[in-house]
Amino acid sequence: MEENTLTWLTHTITYITLFYISFVIAKLFFKFKNRKIHLENELTIKDNVAFAVTATGYFIGTTIIFLGVLHGESHGLLQDSILILFYSILGNLLLILSSLINEKIVFGKKFKFYKEVIRDENLGTGFIEAANYIGSGLIIFGAISGRNINLFPEHGEIGHYVSDFLSLLFFWGLGQIIIYIFLKTYKRFLSYNFIKEIQKDNNAIGIVYASILISVAFLYSFASKGNIDSWEIALEDIAYHLGLAIILLPLSRIFIEKVILPKSNLTHEIVNQEIPNKGAALIEAFAYIGSSIIISFCM
Repeated sequence: MEENTLTWLTHTITYITLFYISFVIAKLFFKFKNRKIHLENELTIKDNVAFAVTATGYFIGTTIIFLGVLHGESHGLLQDSILILFYSILGNLLLILSSLINEKIVFGKKFKFYKEVIRDENLGTGFIEAANYIGSGLIIFGAISGRNINLFPEHGEIGHYVSDFLSLLFFWGLGQIIIYIFLKTYKRFLSYNFIKEIQKDNNAIGIVYASILISVAFLYSFASKGNIDSWEIALEDIAYHLGLAIILLPLSRIFIEKVILPKSNLTHEIVNQEIPNKGAALIEAFAYIGSSIIISFCM
């Protein structure tokens, strides 16, 4: 076997093994976060689809974080392995913290994810919680997929690692603030009470809201990923992406509505029917997520 092939095989097996280890770490964190819940009972005895969606979103989020480390600059197999394990632990902590922020700040005290997902098995809430994990995973992906300016050059490579860590915390925190502002602004323009619709088990609303969260997170992640040579340029890129999002996401929603459903109204289909139209919600979700992908790759 050639040396290059052997090296490739060693790296591949190591990274796959590290992914399995990071998955076990994620499961332990998720179990701790939901320590009042019997996971297996919810998934296999109660067949709680809302909780299954939430759990799936969490593990997708952790997988995205894992890919963020792989996407970044390689420092050799040993250092890469240490970084993967480090960011697996830190990433899980940030995912859980983002979930608490989403529940306590974005939704408020009257809305309880535990009640909605576990007691009521509210699938719409499950979509939103899953999207929050995926969105936070995307934010972390953008922050760790490149190298930051060394803020402590006198400490050499250690200073670079510390700078990358601080950069992650900054971009994660900024991402949470931006998502909060976007979602609060979005709710102000609605002709219906978003929280009440979710509590009424309107799963279609959950799909739409989840898609907006993921769209904004994707745009933010794409704008912040890669090496940072200038903080000013990095923040300008984020501002440009999100500025376009404010304009183009609503326009894309209107365009998709007029092209696919020219004789119907998406809001009416999703909110004002006896049985909310989840198909219409998926079309609106496509408008948001599709637009965010197009905007990111065109800039």
